[in-house]
Amino acid sequence: MSLRVRELTPPGTGAVSVLAISGPGALEALRSLSAAASIPIGRPSLLRLRADGEELDESIVCAFSPEEVELHLHGSPLLVRRVLAGLGAEPSPPAGAGTIEDLARAHLARAACEAAARILLDQSEGALARGLSALLPLDDPQRGRAIDALLERWRIARWALRPATLVIAGRANAGKSTLFNALLGERRAIVDAEPGTTRDPNRARASLGAWPAILVDTAGERELGPELDEPATQASIERRGQARARDARESADLVLWLEPIPPGEVVGSPDPSAQRDGPILVQTFADRAGSISPDARALSALLDPIGARETVAAAFRARLVLPEDPWTQGVAVPFTPELAREIGGLRGLPRSALAAAIEALVAADRALP
Repeated sequence: MSLRVRELTPPGTGAVSVLAISGPGALEALRSLSAAASIPIGRPSLLRLRADGEELDESIVCAFSPEEVELHLHGSPLLVRRVLAGLGAEPSPPAGAGTIEDLARAHLARAACEAAARILLDQSEGALARGLSALLPLDDPQRGRAIDALLERWRIARWALRPATLVIAGRANAGKSTLFNALLGERRAIVDAEPGTTRDPNRARASLGAWPAILVDTAGERELGPELDEPATQASIERRGQARARDARESADLVLWLEPIPPGEVVGSPDPSAQRDGPILVQTFADRAGSISPDARALSALLDPIGARETVAAAFRARLVLPEDPWTQGVAVPFTPELAREIGGLRGLPRSALAAAIEALVAADRALP
């Protein structure tokens, strides 16, 4: 793998320019631009840079390893070009394009939750590049399992990187708006005993434990009278609200269907074979049940909002087969669908072609969001 130099600061004139130098011989290549006998690893040090007998700059160098170095220069484009030429490196990618680490750094600014930010920060610091390089010495079966593990991490991480849309639905007066408010931790939707209070879908960002979500409160389903010609009647307005609710359910990632518990009813354990697909059934008004099994998916959002949030978060994770926390420190994670497809394409490549494919995947200039 050839020497790579990336300008971490914006190109152009400024107070400081920071260059990331990586690849075999990175530290030795930088030392050759100075009169220093050696450069310490693991702590910053001053370095006088020279080229063709001329002193270029007094810089700060941070060597993380013999193959990974960060150089802090005065912010002059001419100086950066002289250093790049002395290192025998190509200029940094143009604005709007970057390596896999640059792509992670660009996504980091729009992370949907704390866990997503931590995942992207790890990748911006080289976790995915290292994970891909670790595929090289593996035999075919080991490499296949390692690629499967990377793609499984993407399957999980995508729900942290892009919030799921969770629609709260059910018949009228099932407690949808009360649950919506409980999940948000604030009163956002109007709650009233009068059926038909919620008409247009009400959307808000929320957290289901460590996972981000977009919640959608929708109009309740109930039988309405015959449709009339007057567009402003209560029935016609509510009918349009129900149609919008059905549209929201069709485009949702998950639908939470609420069913009120009749007074005095005994709520048993859920059927483990039921509800693998379709809406997630949650029973509401748990406070009026006769008795409830400990593992029942039942809640009382008004009297126990914390318990309601825990119940919904557990149902969300169970349906999508997710852990409690999306983030594991330092683990390689593909973080876009395109990267996942490219990594899947590494399967079956002969060893002679694998190194070049991985280098192209890691170092290729990519359009930044």
